Amino acid sequence: MKTFLTYFLVLIMGLGMGLLGFQSFSKTEFYEKLTKGETKIQKARITQEALPIVYINDPDVGPMLLPNTKIHVRNDPYYDSTVITNSDGFTGRNYPLITDNYRIAILGDSAVEGYKVADTNRFTFLTELMVFQKTKRKKKVEVMGFGISGWGTAHQFAALKKFVLKYNPDEVWVMFCVTNDTGDNTPLLNGPPNGPTYIYEHPDSDKIIDVKFGYSDLPEALQAERVRRYGHKALRETWKMWDMGLLPYFWSDQPNPLWELIMGQTYQVLGLMKKLCDTKDIPLTVIYRKTGYDKSQKHLDAYQKQAEDFVKHDLPMKIELGFPRFQKRLKEMGIDIINTWEMKEPGIINNADEAENSKHFQLAGFLSDKIIERFASKKFT
Repeated sequence: MKTFLTYFLVLIMGLGMGLLGFQSFSKTEFYEKLTKGETKIQKARITQEALPIVYINDPDVGPMLLPNTKIHVRNDPYYDSTVITNSDGFTGRNYPLITDNYRIAILGDSAVEGYKVADTNRFTFLTELMVFQKTKRKKKVEVMGFGISGWGTAHQFAALKKFVLKYNPDEVWVMFCVTNDTGDNTPLLNGPPNGPTYIYEHPDSDKIIDVKFGYSDLPEALQAERVRRYGHKALRETWKMWDMGLLPYFWSDQPNPLWELIMGQTYQVLGLMKKLCDTKDIPLTVIYRKTGYDKSQKHLDAYQKQAEDFVKHDLPMKIELGFPRFQKRLKEMGIDIINTWEMKEPGIINNADEAENSKHFQLAGFLSDKIIERFASKKFT
């Protein structure tokens, strides 16, 4: 019995040592040659995978869709859509450079991009269709969409220069939503390569004269300039403060230097757009996308309570200090405004609405009526 146990233990030890040896051998290149006929380098080449590109970083405008690319997006059970980008990298069909039709170019973000709905369900397509139908086929208006997810007004200014003006539009419309466009528009939240790098009149000036994207200089140099201009604290804390500690000042008369800086950047870029459009004698209009705080005092009061809890002091917020103040400033700049408050139906308010065909239909109905009203008042010719 003792001899049997000794042989058994020797057998177990031998099997264990053999297993460890085989495990080490199986990791060698020679073993791979024997079993698969390939080296590690060959295996790496075989397992390399080409992944599709949808968004690229354009050095002139920041994030862009790849031109002439089919995009399939599905989120069951909410939407299932396939679109093909045009030759410029936007959703919607290709347009000729020259046309006899009246042409409106609409700049925006994901609300204009609208890749979650089919081309024929997007509000840009529906708006031109409705104008044609409502005027008994007498008025043909092309409504071109230039929108990319994550864009702010700075991106739209760059796109105006690079893409829009070559089509010689009769009107330029800019969709604006204060809750995200102001954030996308500031280097405090949205730095290179996706966000704007503002070019100032001189290093110590606050006057913006141009906008660049991508890495227009060494990344370290761009970051050093952001720190010099805005400071470490502002760059570090703006994200944390945004929703409750900065954005509420849009509806408040209390001063906040950081918010005034951010909102001032948006006003300056709108001014650059106006100046550029003026050189081509193109009227500029802003489409103000209403928020839940713009018409409901109840919602604004709840938001005020959250903001005061965050900032630890009283922060009075009034509806009349939001959009009305913004509208007054734009009128002083000579920029017309379309207020989506006037819509009977809610239309596209938030990101979820961008995937709903009915919301695009509602917005198209509103905008088509606005266009027809302008023709009737001879604002358009």
